[in-house]
Amino acid sequence: MDSTSTSQFSPKWQFRFNFFDTYGAPNTPAFKAAYKALPFGQKIKVNFNFFALFFSWIYLFILGMWRKALTILGITIVLMILVSFMPAVVGRGVGIGWSLLVALTTNYAYYLEKVKGDTGWNPFAGMRW
Repeated sequence: MDSTSTSQFSPKWQFRFNFFDTYGAPNTPAFKAAYKALPFGQKIKVNFNFFALFFSWIYLFILGMWRKALTILGITIVLMILVSFMPAVVGRGVGIGWSLLVALTTNYAYYLEKVKGDTGWNPFAGMRW
């Protein structure tokens, strides 16, 4: 990746893209080591997306990742149906956990889409598991 290809993005996205380009996917040893060395604020910048936390699949549509958005929407609907049969506290816990998972995967998914050209349906590609 060169700087001209990411110059259309905000400095925050450029920082994230450069980090992913330098150290690879979140499931690689190089990423994990470099991530541990970052200050807390930069860890949040690289690994967490607040818009995705609150707006989930809608934010993915806004970013242009419609395939991944449809995948997240489908899983969200299935989860909503499943937790409707469970106590409310379980439903809230699953909802919070699901929102956090989407927030933690969005930045790398966007990198794959915009920099690497991966337009697949898997929003969790390259994650830690």
